Amino acid sequence: MELASIAIWGVVVFSLLGVFFGFALAATARRFHVPVNPVVDQIREVLPAANCGACGFAGCAAYAEAVAERGETSPSLCVPGGQSTAERVAQLSGKGAAVVEERVAVLRCHGTTAYVREQAEYRGIRSCAAASLVFGGPRACKNGCLGLGDCVRTCPFDAMHIDPMYGIVAIDHAQCTGCGLCVPACPKKILDLYPRAHRVELACVAREKAGAVRAKCLVGCTTCQKCVGACPAQAIAWDGTTIQVDHAACVAYGLSCKEACVEICPTFVLHRTGGVPLPEELAHPLLLEGLTSPPPAAKPGQGPALLGREAESKTVRSVMEPPPQRRGAAGSWGPGH
Repeated sequence: MELASIAIWGVVVFSLLGVFFGFALAATARRFHVPVNPVVDQIREVLPAANCGACGFAGCAAYAEAVAERGETSPSLCVPGGQSTAERVAQLSGKGAAVVEERVAVLRCHGTTAYVREQAEYRGIRSCAAASLVFGGPRACKNGCLGLGDCVRTCPFDAMHIDPMYGIVAIDHAQCTGCGLCVPACPKKILDLYPRAHRVELACVAREKAGAVRAKCLVGCTTCQKCVGACPAQAIAWDGTTIQVDHAACVAYGLSCKEACVEICPTFVLHRTGGVPLPEELAHPLLLEGLTSPPPAAKPGQGPALLGREAESKTVRSVMEPPPQRRGAAGSWGPGH
């Protein structure tokens, strides 16, 4: 009987304690209740839920709260969502939507494993940031892509991968949302955001003289500045270090220029969207030693830079490999070395 009495009293005491703390918690919750703005949840449902941080906030939930409750927060900060999302967020928050420019990431380098001389063998952490700390990386060009994928791991939309043929980053513009997270992830600072409607790409950020560039990469920009004078839109400029392209001015000028800057570029390192740079001997076949007949006519508005990847892979090795008698005693790389 004594044990039964203890058990009963235990149940009664703990039941009373449970009831007491239940009422206490309910009263506390009621006392400190914070009203939730229903607009926040509505905006959060409209956002793509990528939580990429391109808007400058910690995630979609934080941005939804900010745009709903802070008057200064623009409804057009969600770049991945595009114009339609901006208009919907503006409607829900009672603000005016600005135009969201659709952008894509572009790699300003075409220093593939076929074109750029390897200076050393890197054995370490598979990270561009880590490799760049070791004498700027294993490749001779210290401004180019290292191909170790820091940007690939950063991209939340699976729009980037390391091309197994070229050994550098390839970007799927159909998947790319222009969030820009890959840009700061690149230690070489060769990833930029271009308008989705851009017409030309400069695939190099070389900051050296022509001879130094050619000794390292067959398709590097020699900063000859021919494109600067050829551009009627004045969208290309020399900043004293490298070539810069104003893509807004280029697109606004229209197609009447027929991309004159591309046609005059010796290696098509400045090429049309979808094209690829080529060594000068391939970009301008008449320069090949012993070639007497002109190359086949290109399609209207299409320069030799638009050769496909298969054609490039088949021909580049013949240009890369100089005749045996032109190699140095140590078997150095490149024509005339």
